[in-house]
Amino acid sequence: MTKKYTFLVFLLFIGISICKAQDYQPGYVILNDGTRVGGVIALNEAEPWYNQRYIRIKDSVAFVKDPNVKPRRIKADDMKFYAVGTRLFDKVHYVDMQNLQLKSMGTNDHMMERLNVGRITAHRFYEYPADVAIYVASEDEVERREKEKKDALIRGYFILAQKDNDKLRNAFDYDLQKYFEDTPEVLEKYKSGSYGNQPVKKGLAARMVALAKKTAFKQEEADGIVAAFNDYNSKNVAK
Repeated sequence: MTKKYTFLVFLLFIGISICKAQDYQPGYVILNDGTRVGGVIALNEAEPWYNQRYIRIKDSVAFVKDPNVKPRRIKADDMKFYAVGTRLFDKVHYVDMQNLQLKSMGTNDHMMERLNVGRITAHRFYEYPADVAIYVASEDEVERREKEKKDALIRGYFILAQKDNDKLRNAFDYDLQKYFEDTPEVLEKYKSGSYGNQPVKKGLAARMVALAKKTAFKQEEADGIVAAFNDYNSKNVAK
């Protein structure tokens, strides 16, 4: 039964996630000392930012003995790489200056999903929910607002790209033509939108239309950017 009264809700988020039914897949983790631990790993698809902070793994030996064995929780601080199925996650140091929070003060190392590797390396990064949220609202309204925030975080992921030893850049906001200047074939294909990305347009009105399309078709734009990076890397040997 829905409660009709208004109440104050104070929520504190410091890497806390509600555990739901977990889908474990084969994978492994490489710890900081180089130790490899194989088993089955659960990814949090509903709140993917938590995959950047820790994983839950049931090691192979324990899982064979008892599939319901309690998983081991390994934090980003204690590992440098993990793989789940065909998805690869690297430890990446990144300070999100637009979203500094209490949880970020201790570490700015995140386990980010790898999208590309080579002269241009790219990873997917999700911003984290706010450390603190205060509501004066009904239970239904709080639930609605929290869902809206989570949906926005999922849609708002970055592609953090790095060429050679340059700094990390959000590929959605950066002029990627600068990355491709030394490979004209890739540059021209990117400018024309041949990778599935929005074509590079001149003029303010055209650029605004292109920006709106990038927002509306973000996954298509992401796929195009990744395709362009892959093509560039295939044509350029990593230094």
